[in-house]
Amino acid sequence: MSSYIKTIKTCLIACLGLVLISNSSVVWGNETRKANTEKLMDELIMEHGFDELYIKSIFTKINYLPNLIDSISKPAEKTKTWPQYRAIFITPVRIAAGVVFATKHQALLNRASKETGVPIAVLLGILGVETSFGRILGRYKVIDSLYTLTVGYPPRSAFFRQELINLFYLVREQNIDIQTVKGSYAGAMGAPQFIASSYRTFAVDGDSDGLIDLFDNWDDIVMSVANYLKVNGWHNQEDILVTANLADSLISEYASKGWKPKFTIAELKKAGVNFSTTISEESPAQIIELEGNDAKEAYIGFHNFFVITTYNRNVMYALSVYLLGQNIESAIN
Repeated sequence: MSSYIKTIKTCLIACLGLVLISNSSVVWGNETRKANTEKLMDELIMEHGFDELYIKSIFTKINYLPNLIDSISKPAEKTKTWPQYRAIFITPVRIAAGVVFATKHQALLNRASKETGVPIAVLLGILGVETSFGRILGRYKVIDSLYTLTVGYPPRSAFFRQELINLFYLVREQNIDIQTVKGSYAGAMGAPQFIASSYRTFAVDGDSDGLIDLFDNWDDIVMSVANYLKVNGWHNQEDILVTANLADSLISEYASKGWKPKFTIAELKKAGVNFSTTISEESPAQIIELEGNDAKEAYIGFHNFFVITTYNRNVMYALSVYLLGQNIESAIN
């Protein structure tokens, strides 16, 4: 009996130890988050000069949203095949919405394209993919999203910390109530889904009213998207991509999912990839690898295609932008 009791006691002690370890890890997580929050508040006040009472009042209202960690860990770009991804964005509904938008804002789109060299189809493709022309802006408070990812997502904590700081500057510069700004789970906001640093760096005052409103002002929105691509290196009147029928061996050897092309046009042609373009043969080019693409027809992206990926570092995103824009223009014409 005594050995039985001894065994039971040993098990109880072990179980209690596991409970204590489990609870202490939870407490440690909360304590770490609290410490990081205090450091963040001090940085905003001491290093960036924000009013102490203002910062403290904002942080008393911030919500930590653990579900966002799952969302950012499994984005569509990483979990879906090309046919699945394409089916989200190249739809009759988005094409129809694009036709309506393009018709209503024809003069603005013409102006943006003329001033920056970015084709109208690309502007339409980005606005359509990002928010279906302003209809899907995101449902999360941006302050909550950025705070959660700053203190709860170690792989990109430093990045989101800077975006959170940029958000405080942005709302002060543009006279926006920080509590009203909503966006994606990753903190992108407005019709073009700019993150805070991009808003401050690339957004422009399209109607010269002294403010930059990427939520309701289409002059600012369209001109900002065009300016973003121009500043990131858009080449006026150059091909974006072409299609080519390729042997499987060429696709497996020269294709890539990456957003930085590894070859030049001359290198691909020397390897036996047959396509036509007027771009210099020393310019970058890449066969685009698309998981689940059941067609023999392959896409070859050039410099401007990879400029689109600066908006979202994924070739499926850039291809969706291109194809949606082309479909909208075809529907108009």
